[in-house]
Amino acid sequence: MNPSLNRPMLAWALSALLGACTTNPPWPAATAALAPGFALAATPVRADGNSTPLLGQIVLLIGDAACDTAEQCHTVGIGDKPCGGPEAYVAWSSAATKPDALAALAARHRDARRAENERSSLRSNCAVTPDPGAVCRPRDGDGRRACQLGQGGGRSAV
Repeated sequence: MNPSLNRPMLAWALSALLGACTTNPPWPAATAALAPGFALAATPVRADGNSTPLLGQIVLLIGDAACDTAEQCHTVGIGDKPCGGPEAYVAWSSAATKPDALAALAARHRDARRAENERSSLRSNCAVTPDPGAVCRPRDGDGRRACQLGQGGGRSAV
């Protein structure tokens, strides 16, 4: 099955999962099933209102995050915590994604989340969400190399 044919469905499923109001969803299992190579780190991103379609666009833009080397792997902060900083990080590949386009979408998503947080008077625990960095390694299942969230210090190109 061609993964690119499933991207609209994946974006919708991601938005539906992230829009749920649970506090401890099964993030690793849920995001691994949504898009090969796509994973969120740290605080779950609540996507509602204007930010939902933007999050889907980010998922589509990143695609499967295919890579050949670690230098192609980066992270980008997603969302906005009420105390500041991103809600989560996503791994992406500079071999497959244009940094400027991703930076613009991530900024629009951040601004939409900030506005949603302000409208809802949402509060945060103010915990810092560290950038986990990204590495190029074989994916579980098919073994194809993809950028995945790593361990420690990130290198964001956006």
